[in-house]
Amino acid sequence: MAPGLLPALAWRVGLALLAALFLGLTLGGLAWWLFAATLGLLGYLVYSLWGLERWLRTGKRRSRAESDGVLGAIYADIMQLRQRARRRKKRFHRLLREVRDSTDAMHDGGVILNADMEIAWLNDAASRLLGLDPARDQGQHITNLVRHPDFVAYIEEAEFSEKLKMPGPRRNTHLSVQLIPYGNQQKLLIVQDITREVRLEHMRRDFVANVSHELRSPLTVIAGYLESLGDERSLDEVWRQPVAEMQRQVARMNSIVHDLITLSRLEAAERPAGQEPVDVPDMLDQLHREALTRRERPSELELRLETTARVRGEEQELHSVFSNLLNNALRFTPPEGRIECRWWQDEEGVHFSITDTGIGIPETLIPRITERFFRVDSGRAREVGGTGLGLAIVKHALLRHGGRLEIRSRPGEGSTFICHFPTARTVLPPPEAEAAAPSPG
Repeated sequence: MAPGLLPALAWRVGLALLAALFLGLTLGGLAWWLFAATLGLLGYLVYSLWGLERWLRTGKRRSRAESDGVLGAIYADIMQLRQRARRRKKRFHRLLREVRDSTDAMHDGGVILNADMEIAWLNDAASRLLGLDPARDQGQHITNLVRHPDFVAYIEEAEFSEKLKMPGPRRNTHLSVQLIPYGNQQKLLIVQDITREVRLEHMRRDFVANVSHELRSPLTVIAGYLESLGDERSLDEVWRQPVAEMQRQVARMNSIVHDLITLSRLEAAERPAGQEPVDVPDMLDQLHREALTRRERPSELELRLETTARVRGEEQELHSVFSNLLNNALRFTPPEGRIECRWWQDEEGVHFSITDTGIGIPETLIPRITERFFRVDSGRAREVGGTGLGLAIVKHALLRHGGRLEIRSRPGEGSTFICHFPTARTVLPPPEAEAAAPSPG
């Protein structure tokens, strides 16, 4: 009850009873006068409550006296609550306008989706980037409007930890989208225009590919002349060591150019690798035998073929994957160390792992190890050779085959590189071939 209502009501009741008592003592019939006073007071209260209900329902009062009566304090409290609600509503609408103005000024698009993936709201940038109409498309399922297969698969898989890159609805545009769950099963779709970044990346790839191809011819000429000089018997002994060093550097440059061309081709490939069955066990056996012929290699070099399963893909790219991983292990494992290669199959697909007892990789550097030209120890890397592109080639070749690279390593203890190939790329061997597979060990 309102603070001022009880005293006012008590005062009015007391006044009515005193008036009835006076009239009863003066004119007689005290009980009837008290009854009449009580009945009149109740009637007045009912009338006041009816006025309050009418005011709450219609917002209209017949007279100022209605709010000045017994329930005047309640009228006053309700008026204060209404004024506060109006002020809060105004602040809310002002804040909502500011939020809409700020989101409309953003270069990135934002789309709010409900639990059924239907559009609840979008800003101007999202409308422009996705080609949507706010008035027409609100309430529509997002995949009915954005129909790119990659986007539909992204929504259906419900794996939103990574961003998705896809072509935009307008010609020669590219978008990056990410879905962020929040609230009560709502989701925020962030859309970014990455057309400029994609064009710059294409320019970089074209530049690297063109420069690499242009360098092959002069390097071939230089290598030919150096080879002739090295075979020349009349060459002064003073020049033999410099010529041999130049030959080594030209060979290294040729290797870098070859890896750059390979990496550029893998990055520029828009389609997944082919579906030709590749005899990976035979390929690994050949690489193993070649490694055994090297003069500088670890004392233990083991290959375990636990399945004869093959992989659908490009033979040359798969050869690059396995040879680069094996060459890395050979370069960074000391002669007294050990390397173990393993090829096996399980319910998730087929896998290749190579474990060494080399120098290892710090945990903080593992995410960067597949970057172009990245080296954990640049000084040691120069000593053992290598182009710094091998693991980048491995990563992109695996992506082309629907696979992924897993790296486990500890400094001073060695590293394990695991190539995972999905079941969709696996060619299951016939039972008799699997039975004839070499036993582990």
